[in-house]
Amino acid sequence: MRYPKKVLQRNNPSSVCHSNRNRPRCWPWNRVAERKEKNLAQLYCVDNPDNCIGGALGTLYYTNNGAFNGSGIALATEFWNHQERKIMTVYFQHWTGDIRWIQLTPKGEWIGGTRSETIVSDAKNATPLSTVSYAINGTAMWHLFYIDRNNLVRQKLNSNSTNIWQDGPLNELNLTVYNAPSVGLQACWYGNYYGDSDASLFPTYNGQNNTIPFDAETHGMHLWYPTDETRFVQYGWYEGQEQWAEQHTWPNMNAHAGVGCYSWGPGSTTYAMMVNMQDTAEIWWKDTNKNQTVTDVHPINEWKNATQYAINNVHPSTSLGYTEYFYAQMMDGSIMGHYIDWQAENTTSVQENSFTVGGARGVVPGLKGTHMSVTAVEDQSGGTSLYVFYQVRGDDLSVFTRDYKGGQWTQGELPIPDD
Repeated sequence: MRYPKKVLQRNNPSSVCHSNRNRPRCWPWNRVAERKEKNLAQLYCVDNPDNCIGGALGTLYYTNNGAFNGSGIALATEFWNHQERKIMTVYFQHWTGDIRWIQLTPKGEWIGGTRSETIVSDAKNATPLSTVSYAINGTAMWHLFYIDRNNLVRQKLNSNSTNIWQDGPLNELNLTVYNAPSVGLQACWYGNYYGDSDASLFPTYNGQNNTIPFDAETHGMHLWYPTDETRFVQYGWYEGQEQWAEQHTWPNMNAHAGVGCYSWGPGSTTYAMMVNMQDTAEIWWKDTNKNQTVTDVHPINEWKNATQYAINNVHPSTSLGYTEYFYAQMMDGSIMGHYIDWQAENTTSVQENSFTVGGARGVVPGLKGTHMSVTAVEDQSGGTSLYVFYQVRGDDLSVFTRDYKGGQWTQGELPIPDD
């Protein structure tokens, strides 16, 4: 959709906040940080509206309450936390530009999201957010990744021993992200089930205990970010390392789309999902089992495209997410979940188990280019519920839930404070 030029070119310096006292009644200062950069973003979006969202399409689309229009969305669930102090924590960008958190309690109540839950205030408008949480040797860790106003990838980390957000080692590298209104960014746990080496605890679709052992020699994190319009770079960090290291370059990928990953399951094969320049979400795999027989179709320690399955006609700025199902936004704005049979070069989809996310009245499309986050959580009845978060209006964080095996979707909104 093209927006009126009078909206896209609106650039009135008198509308800028000049003091913190005026902040609630005008734009957050980071939205108009530099007039030159602001004009550049708007001109880009005139010709590339599918690669933009919210205020990047025009100043009238900035929100002044609730969530930022185009907010990144990331969540952390604590699979290891048997005390169940909280079910999950959702990280988002407030309309003021701050990155905050809000938590779902076992009683079904959302708490937080206020100024007191602010983690950083230097984030880029509509920055993607990604989190990794795990527990090792009794220590729970949370890592939050985002892009700051200088287009640098930033890492914040916290633990149950400090309860203080601190800079992570990645910040020392000053990794520069491709400068565009909407870009992808993804961090992913690698190795075992979020720090738990007991493979029997890994969830399976039929509800039975998993019998396939973990086969990773090390555990840590992978990170993907774009360096230009068609290229992502992958970095890695493993437990015991002091610093991240570059691992791989991914050419011919759409920098405006998100990245999906699945690298915490049983076995020795990990997966990464990206959108190519033809708006197709591809699945790539890498087997690290050195004892596996090497063939032309099944090499070892080499990323290969699983060509038997891909999702065509995704939105150019779609987020990608995987927990039990592989999610993507389609051209019409709808969010679809695909059940994947992960088999390296033979990976494919079980089409009859795919679905479109919605509510009681049917499909609920998201804002085109909305960020998205997904998970699956065991409930008190002994089953498992799917959670899908994305934006529908722009000032909202909407959540959609459904039983893991099927049934009716329910729709709700997180209570995001206005101040």
